[in-house]
Amino acid sequence: MSVLRVENLHKSFGHVEVLRGIDLEVAEHEVVCLIGASGSGKSTFLRCVDLLEPIDSGRIVVSGKEVTANGVDANVVRRRIGIVFQAFNLFPHMTVLRNVTLAPRKVLGTPRE
Repeated sequence: MSVLRVENLHKSFGHVEVLRGIDLEVAEHEVVCLIGASGSGKSTFLRCVDLLEPIDSGRIVVSGKEVTANGVDANVVRRRIGIVFQAFNLFPHMTVLRNVTLAPRKVLGTPRE
């Protein structure tokens, strides 16, 4: 079973089509790298998968459950998906561990210790 399946994903900002018909399937234990030029839509794609950005059309399925369906709780989806943003989005005064665990702690409401 795939842990992530993206089908015909489309995302635009105004008249600018950023993602056009993206398909991706990731199997359990598979490692995938998104490589592309600056501004090519890599971060937008990840933000769509994590439901931080609404999509125009297409489907996103996480662990067999369609997360783009109406009524899906985004926080439940985000518990299963983690994103580490680019260096300029990290907090320089925090350790790597604290940077990486900050979002899950906030979403799950768990203490720092």
